[in-house]
Amino acid sequence: MNQETNPLTSCFVVGQGRRTPEQRELVAEEPLTIFVGDQPVATLMRTPGDEVELAMGFVLTEGIVGSPEDIGAISFCAQGGLSGRNEVRVALAEGAQPRRLPAPRRVFSSCGVCGAEMIEEIAADIPPFARPPRRLAAEDLFALADAMRRGQKMFQRTGGTHAAALARPPVGPGCECIVREDLGRHNALDKAVGAAAQRGMLSPGLALLLSGRLSFEMVAKAARAGISEVGGVSAPSALAVELARRLNMFLSGFVRERTLTIYSGADALRQEA
Repeated sequence: MNQETNPLTSCFVVGQGRRTPEQRELVAEEPLTIFVGDQPVATLMRTPGDEVELAMGFVLTEGIVGSPEDIGAISFCAQGGLSGRNEVRVALAEGAQPRRLPAPRRVFSSCGVCGAEMIEEIAADIPPFARPPRRLAAEDLFALADAMRRGQKMFQRTGGTHAAALARPPVGPGCECIVREDLGRHNALDKAVGAAAQRGMLSPGLALLLSGRLSFEMVAKAARAGISEVGGVSAPSALAVELARRLNMFLSGFVRERTLTIYSGADALRQEA
């Protein structure tokens, strides 16, 4: 996982009647335009690093392609800065066609679904999962949360990033776990999905943990990537729960301090002895 150097800034820490000058690291933020073929499909505000993984995850979770095999090659051209044109170009594999090519749009790092009219468009083509019961344990999610915290190196330095963690249960010593960070929670998810696709890990049975709230769009992006077990350290929205139940997904929130709350798919969790 490549990371660029984040900028430092001067600041004052105020507390206990004192004002102390310090230097603090900030999370870098730059635009990135993703092309599919010659067509731009989105400009993301993201944390620099893992651009190829981000683009691969984006075209998968947005339903632009149906599987990693539809992607032929991905190239990244960096120029940097707000005025520079950072570009990732996704070339489709021979004979592959995009499932859909959305109109170009600008997506900010904290973006979400903008208006009820987009909801049906986003979720209408996602089929329900045929999900085997009792293939997940609460300890898998707790171990994934521990792995995510250990992997949040940029958050430990800046306090300004979201994270997404992916692993195949059982999660424990020797288990391959992917953790990716970004200023935007959507970008962190796309980077993790892209990394899993590059490693050949993106197949049914993965468990996903997110550092932020579980919104409708985050659940939909996970479902598009074929991930039916989703947890988060914060709460889900009502619409996210409705979508998870409709798609027969496991959805849990408040995965913290060795507890969790199940909102959908309770049959996925094995009973603890």
